[in-house]
Amino acid sequence: MTPIQKTYLFTDVRHIRCGDLEWVSPDGQRLPVAGPPLPEVEARSRTGMLPYGIRLAAQQAIKMQPLPKTGRFGRVVFDSGLYRSWYLHYEHRPGENLGAYSTQTPLEVGIGYSESKDGFEWVERGRCTFPVRGQTGFDGFGVFIDPRGPASERYKVVYSARPPEGERPALWAGYQKVHPRYRDVRMREHHLYAMYGVVSPDGLNWEALPEPLMVHMSDTDTTVYYDDWLERYVMYTRLYWQERRWVGRAEAEDFRRWGPVQPFLWPDLGGSLSDDIYTNGRTEYPGLPGYHFLFPMVYHRFQQTSDIRLYSSADGICWMAVPGGPVIAPGEAGSWDSEFLGAGKDLVPLGTDRVAIPYGGTSYPHKYPRWARVLEAVRAAWAWWPKGRLCAVVADQVGEFHTFGITPGGRELRINVRTRRGSEVRVGLAGVPGRSVDDCDPVTGDHLAWTVRWRGQSDLGVQEGEKVSLHFKLRSAEVFGFEWV
Repeated sequence: MTPIQKTYLFTDVRHIRCGDLEWVSPDGQRLPVAGPPLPEVEARSRTGMLPYGIRLAAQQAIKMQPLPKTGRFGRVVFDSGLYRSWYLHYEHRPGENLGAYSTQTPLEVGIGYSESKDGFEWVERGRCTFPVRGQTGFDGFGVFIDPRGPASERYKVVYSARPPEGERPALWAGYQKVHPRYRDVRMREHHLYAMYGVVSPDGLNWEALPEPLMVHMSDTDTTVYYDDWLERYVMYTRLYWQERRWVGRAEAEDFRRWGPVQPFLWPDLGGSLSDDIYTNGRTEYPGLPGYHFLFPMVYHRFQQTSDIRLYSSADGICWMAVPGGPVIAPGEAGSWDSEFLGAGKDLVPLGTDRVAIPYGGTSYPHKYPRWARVLEAVRAAWAWWPKGRLCAVVADQVGEFHTFGITPGGRELRINVRTRRGSEVRVGLAGVPGRSVDDCDPVTGDHLAWTVRWRGQSDLGVQEGEKVSLHFKLRSAEVFGFEWV
């Protein structure tokens, strides 16, 4: 049995009823579209449940100071009360570490693991090496905890690398059978990359899978996770079409056998025509599966700078750009993150009333020559939002909207809201006597979880299991979400 959802976020239109005009007779009787009664009358309209006077707005993150350089971390997972992180580690001979462009096999390749109690002080807890059999050009590292796989493979890693020279002819021959619409245009017979997998029972001891997962080049941010709703593994990865960076997506029932990579996110035609979508930054809201987010880096080639945007999805397949501009923007000129920055993963709780993602930044443009001091300038920090406040329904003046029918998960309703002194929010249960929007005691101020009352009463006044539609009226206010308690 699916548990009743208790917390709802306004991060896209999934909870906002679109409504429509209703046509009525002069005496207020509703007139149907088909077969309206005679005699003909002058019909007039009313708004019904149409939303009006509102807009969605992504909220800018609050950036913290850089973390101390006392530990190394990659993707961050909040698990069992700890912040846990893994990263790909490799040792090259001097002058041979060129990332995805390295043509020499590293002296050593391994996965490092760090953890933190508070997200600020990190301690390395282990590093495990594994054989790579002549692979070169490592990049695109991603890690996840698999709730579906066997205990021996609970932890999984993917990365991109150039296959050993002897394996390339067979991989290239197989790649020719892939329809051109699914091929990476960068691939050539002598310029071939593949995605590889590594598995672990405990996140400390790792074993490389013998065969590549697929032929593909992910020379940057790779995200893999198991989607319980789709019952499939999902990968978000790099594409490079029309000489621009895009984001692609692939699915697999079996982690070792992936379907084609298909494009789903590309530069906005309303923006600069020299922009790329550089990374995906895919994550979920902590504790709320089904609220999928992207924090993609938009790379501005004209200045070689970047910023971070917000996208929202209910299924991880169809995505909506959340209006409002960058949620993480470069700092002031001369500051440590003033030029180029990118978001990490995941979105995690940071204390009790904040959620945060790691991000990295530098004061140098992206392709500035990378001398040692330039590489040293890259720093990491947290960017955070108050709990539930990634996006707001905003009424600049007066606005109104209804939700779809919802089964309450409790006897009281709390809303995440922010108003000015001269503003207010009211919430009603449409059609429930004594619980209308006009019966609601006005809500003012800045509250993460304000209990709604109707003439002093907080009980919903409906039968258990009975669906309700929430009716919001806002005056110069913001609503971020609601929850049942």
